[in-house]
Amino acid sequence: MAGTTHFFAHGKLLLTSEYTVLHGAWALAVPTQKGQHLTHHPGTAPLTWEARDCHGEIWLSGEVASAPELHWVRTSMEAALRLAGRSEWPTGHVETVLEFEREWGWGSSSTLTSLMAQWMGVDPMALHFAVSQGSGYDVACAQASGAILYRRRGNTCEVRRVSMEHWPSQALYLAYLGQKRDSQAAVKSYATHDDRAAAHTTQLTVDLLEASSPEQWASYLLAHEQFMADHLGAESPVLPHYASPSARAHAGGKSLGAWGGDFALFCDPNPDTLAYLHDCGYAPVFPWKEVVLHV
Repeated sequence: MAGTTHFFAHGKLLLTSEYTVLHGAWALAVPTQKGQHLTHHPGTAPLTWEARDCHGEIWLSGEVASAPELHWVRTSMEAALRLAGRSEWPTGHVETVLEFEREWGWGSSSTLTSLMAQWMGVDPMALHFAVSQGSGYDVACAQASGAILYRRRGNTCEVRRVSMEHWPSQALYLAYLGQKRDSQAAVKSYATHDDRAAAHTTQLTVDLLEASSPEQWASYLLAHEQFMADHLGAESPVLPHYASPSARAHAGGKSLGAWGGDFALFCDPNPDTLAYLHDCGYAPVFPWKEVVLHV
């Protein structure tokens, strides 16, 4: 019997083309330093599962074949076995451990897809498209070592590694907006296939990728946020603080992922940025380099 095996997958942040990435827009995304671990302990008993959060608390547990709360794990396992050309379920015990708060939306599901694929020896993107309607950028980030450009093409994708060395990282901050959003529900609710919107956010993605100054980044972030607010017919949680007549100099921001919760990205070179974002009601707030993976 093989010994204990261990796997790791990084979390993710989608910087551009939220929603429109579902319909072919190029998106810019980065992996987070923190992620999720999976350890398989061999044994002869039916496979059991124990998922722990970043505080060590168990939030899912049971026998994979029968526990209702492990339905998604069971579905992913079945799909992975089909992709691997196997019919016999593994046995023993699996423990997963998250390094980030579940509420932050950094990829508790996408990291698990990557971990399952690594464990079963299958293509993580093929597994993603077998079990999810999402774009897949998050699964692509799980084993990335830096920023990526991502485009979905039906049930396949194109991924390009890009440099972020010229980005104004010292002026970038990530702030939690206070409410985790259900990304699968957001995917299902966004049914608008708008080629114009996809083309526009693709151009903003290229602009942001190539920009190097805080002023450029702030401008493109605000332009993206305003466009998506108009496109979705939704109120931005960011624009009231950064697009008013009294807006801060050379500063801007945008929502990340499904709107209304999770995190927002801010580019603000002013010396009091952390205090300002806290005054806006955001907590926690992280400098970019504390969160994003740089290899």
